Amino acid sequence: MSTALQVALFVASVAFTVLVICLIPIVFQARRKVEQLVITAGELKEKLQALVEDSHEMVRNVTELSTRANQQLDEVSRVVQTTRQWAERADRLVNEVGSAIEPPVHSLVRNMNLFRTGIATFLQFLSHRNQHNQTTKESDHV
Repeated sequence: MSTALQVALFVASVAFTVLVICLIPIVFQARRKVEQLVITAGELKEKLQALVEDSHEMVRNVTELSTRANQQLDEVSRVVQTTRQWAERADRLVNEVGSAIEPPVHSLVRNMNLFRTGIATFLQFLSHRNQHNQTTKESDHV
C-alpha cells in the first residue's frame, strides 16, 4: 500500500475516533435532556389532568348555577305576571267603585255647596236686617 493511502487511512481512523469520542458525551447529554423532558412532560400531564378535572367541575357548577338562575327567573316572571293580573283587577275594581260612588259624591258636594250658599245668604240677610233695625231704632231714639 502506498504511504499516502496509509496516512489517509490513519487520519480517517483518528478522525472517526475523535468523532466517536465527541459524540458519546453529546449522546449521553442529549439522553439526559430527553429524560428530563419526559419527566417534565409527565409532571405537566398530571397538572394538566388536574386542571382539566377542575375545569370540568367548574363547567358543571356554572351549568348548575345557570339552571338555578333560569328557574328563579321563571319564578320571578310568574310572580310579575300574577302581580300584573292583580293590579289590573284592582284597577278595574277601583274604576267600577269610582263610577258607582263618584256621581253621588259630586251630587252631595254640589248640594252641600248650594246649602252653604243658601245659609250664608240667609244669615247675611238676617244680619243686614238686624243692622237695619238697629239703625232705625237709633234714628227713632234720637
